[in-house]
Amino acid sequence: MISNEYFLVNYQLAINVELLNDGENIPNLQEFERQIPAPFRMASDLAAIDFHALHPLKLNNETTQALWGYLQAQNQKINTLLTYVLSQQDDSKFHYQTSAFSAGCCLFDCIDSKFSVNQNVRLKIFIPEESAAIYCYANVSAINENGIELTYQQIREEDRELLIRTTLHIQSKQLKLRAEQRAQSL
Repeated sequence: MISNEYFLVNYQLAINVELLNDGENIPNLQEFERQIPAPFRMASDLAAIDFHALHPLKLNNETTQALWGYLQAQNQKINTLLTYVLSQQDDSKFHYQTSAFSAGCCLFDCIDSKFSVNQNVRLKIFIPEESAAIYCYANVSAINENGIELTYQQIREEDRELLIRTTLHIQSKQLKLRAEQRAQSL
């Protein structure tokens, strides 16, 4: 696999990988922005709002604690609905599971021989833990015994930031689980 400037985390996410048709190219930034389906744009925007608006709240007393609980409950309702809407965008014809991903690439196993190095693909990445999904374009950068590697070619910066936060969140959970397992084995 090629070297990557972003941390790669072993984790399964649902993805859709659709080969571009002959003569179809990765669009320029303006065309790409127009192509992004509304549910993907909405998911990205809501994830950014969650991150920037809710996290700075200070919880100093019982009133703010109650307000925080209420806001979290409302947020959970919206996220549940959004996760359902995004699940409708998962096309079974193009469905695969990642074995690992980062903010720069993802790896997946595929027994189909329809993929070859340097092919461009339309990629949808579904992140239910964050009630988010990402629409982007990628390139088949490697195929070997570890699977197929897709390197993102056209992706919004806010979506790349979401992938960075997601990998850090998953890594944190994995490290906590390993520490708990080590503590139990002692």
